[in-house]
Amino acid sequence: MDRKVLQRFFAGTASFEEEEAVCNWVDASDENREELIRERKYFDILLLRNIKNSKKVQSVRRFGLPPVIRESLKVAAAISILIVSSLYIYNTVVKPAPAVALNKIVVPPGQRANITLSDGTNVWLNACSEMTYPASFTQDTRNVSLKGEAYFDVSKDAKHPFVVQTKSCDIKVLGTKFNVQAEELDCEFSAALLEGSIELTNKTKQGSKIRLSPMQKAEWNGSEMVVDSVHNLDNYRWKEGLICFENIRFADLMKRFEKTYDIRIVIQNKRLDDYKCSGKCRVSDGVDFILQVLQRSTRFTFSRNDDNTIIYIK
Repeated sequence: MDRKVLQRFFAGTASFEEEEAVCNWVDASDENREELIRERKYFDILLLRNIKNSKKVQSVRRFGLPPVIRESLKVAAAISILIVSSLYIYNTVVKPAPAVALNKIVVPPGQRANITLSDGTNVWLNACSEMTYPASFTQDTRNVSLKGEAYFDVSKDAKHPFVVQTKSCDIKVLGTKFNVQAEELDCEFSAALLEGSIELTNKTKQGSKIRLSPMQKAEWNGSEMVVDSVHNLDNYRWKEGLICFENIRFADLMKRFEKTYDIRIVIQNKRLDDYKCSGKCRVSDGVDFILQVLQRSTRFTFSRNDDNTIIYIK
């Protein structure tokens, strides 16, 4: 540390930036604290020499400071200690923590994304989903925000719970594997636990919490959270590039196709309103091939518009 800065600090004429720099320097090591004490003693000696009327020191006569000067030195020392203490408290307690950089990943229609977070947690994001997360986890809890559908394989850390924040519900975990679907526009929410344990906090109903066990799922039906068993793991194999559906309404399946293939599907055939279907296919098969397979079990035709952005089912 520059001696001139330290001398201004002792004299009370240093700028706030210099005072803060001195405090940070002192806190850095014991060696710096010892140097501060030595420089303070040196400063006091210089101060005494300036106060004396004569630069010559009489070795025989014991030097004694007048009471006024002694009191002045005490006040100066007290002020220095007060400044150091105040800046230390500001740096360690009052001073706000630096803002944590946040990242956002947005998955467009027809795509999937896989990301590993700074703590080792692995996340798969489905089409039309987005997640906001910190570049590094520095808080007591590891918080991320989700819109859409994601599959989490959370790295275990009992001291820092992992929290997935959605519009309607927060999910708190320590280390586990689970699937979350949180559609804000349709107000849909579901969470399926495959391994470990999770706790759901319903934001629409204060004090409402649900703890799920492995192979349980919770779904929001518009008025309450309903807990049921997970009967078919195929529903969560979308991260493998599979489209699995069981006893699903034809219209709901077409909504999934719209997200998966980034295309609009218009159902003009009213006979399909109550039709339910089951099956399994790969995303890579393409929507045209899957529709051709579905034609084997029910009667309909389909065609595209000129720019291939809409499929009409008749």
